[in-house]
Amino acid sequence: MKWWDRVKKRPSFIRLLNWEYWPSKAFYYPVIPQILWQMLRSGHMCFFTAANPGIYTGGMGLESKFDTVQKIPERFRPRSLLWRPGESLVSLPLRLQAEGIAFPLIAKPDLGFRGLLVKKVADEGELADYLLRFPVRFILQEYIRLPLEVGVLYYRMPGEERGQVTSITTKEFLRVSGDGRSTVEALIRENPRAVLQLERIRATDAALLARVPARGELVNLGIVGNHAKGTRFINSNHLISEAICRNFDRITKEVEGLYYGRLDIKCESLDALHTGEGMKVIEINGTCSEPTHIYDPQNGTYWSALRDIARHWSIIGRVARANRRRGAPYLSHKRTAGEFLRLFAYQRMVRELGGS
Repeated sequence: MKWWDRVKKRPSFIRLLNWEYWPSKAFYYPVIPQILWQMLRSGHMCFFTAANPGIYTGGMGLESKFDTVQKIPERFRPRSLLWRPGESLVSLPLRLQAEGIAFPLIAKPDLGFRGLLVKKVADEGELADYLLRFPVRFILQEYIRLPLEVGVLYYRMPGEERGQVTSITTKEFLRVSGDGRSTVEALIRENPRAVLQLERIRATDAALLARVPARGELVNLGIVGNHAKGTRFINSNHLISEAICRNFDRITKEVEGLYYGRLDIKCESLDALHTGEGMKVIEINGTCSEPTHIYDPQNGTYWSALRDIARHWSIIGRVARANRRRGAPYLSHKRTAGEFLRLFAYQRMVRELGGS
């Protein structure tokens, strides 16, 4: 049965038999009827653009992430600056110094999806090479060393004082444990989740694969808390409490025009979700936010994932219609379509340059 053992370790086979790795189409095509229903109820195909009047397109991933980061209350906001193609690399170290950003730092595109081009950068030389290789707008952000990363999805109906946390996802970063004999590549090949990231790691850090870690040594294989980059998403909805909901009421009310979104958080401990102490909000996603707890196959099924996606699109529709009644406009069909076409062209360009 050695042939079967080989087949089971193939990335294509792992993806086929584990629904958490299925493509986005498998999760969103089945809920198209729900989205169409929200369009009919709203009388507009771009109803979602009114869900968050303070974020361009409501936060469908077409907006500047830097502009959204700047809306985060200062006490929760990581130090960040925006770098545009064509700007002087000579003056960049001084700009970083002025913002209090030291190496290593995180470079992430101002327009991005699913961890696209997010990279931990060690020094000035590596940063310069990366910015020249990918001539797009980048957010350069301080590297937050807090140990935990959590995604919290929250919404509040316009005009109401209290909202609701509907999803909490804790994250387990991809890593392998050394046995004192095997290379990192050999260890990866014994880990189905890691196998799916092997070619990405080979392209970005080939030297790591030849290392032989000591017995019990943990080797991190990624710093991006993204499911597409190998991070395990854990359904932690059992943590939802009145205290957490009220904490995110306070935080989100300081973000102008935010009524629905997922806050990606780094924190010292889960107690921070109750109080706000010891946490940083590294990113806010608007209506493109997924209830990421759905990608935990140990605490859900493919069918429950579809149910939760559909339920959240219903919430988006309710929030958007309430904002529309309060005067928030829907973005025009023409302008929204143009923004999506721009996004698709951008993604093609990045992939042609070798981005992942």
